[in-house]
Amino acid sequence: MVSRPAATEVGSILDSLEASSRVAELEAEVAQLKEALARRQQIGVATGLIAQRFGMNPDRAWSLLVRLSQNAHVKVRDIAQTLINVHCGSVGPGEAEIISAIELHLPDGVRLIAVTGNGHRPEGECPS
Repeated sequence: MVSRPAATEVGSILDSLEASSRVAELEAEVAQLKEALARRQQIGVATGLIAQRFGMNPDRAWSLLVRLSQNAHVKVRDIAQTLINVHCGSVGPGEAEIISAIELHLPDGVRLIAVTGNGHRPEGECPS
């Protein structure tokens, strides 16, 4: 004869499975919140870079960042990361495309990447 587990054992196992599932959900939520905080910081840095580069207040810089994102069909977070990388002097192939797309929507002669008199971009000081 096969013994069946007691109802309390089954209930205990189900409770344990539900708790494990809830823990996994909460861990995923924490990871998403950490990612959101990191993105928010990146966007804040990019807003500051735009404000400094174009001599405007942070609210106007944020508005410009959003408008560029909408006009160029590029996510704000991608523009923010690109601006930070450009400032730090490390532009990848995909980021060059983003810069080009953004600069199409700026007034003539205005560029996101400032150049010096010798045609080179000044080096940004970025942490490693």
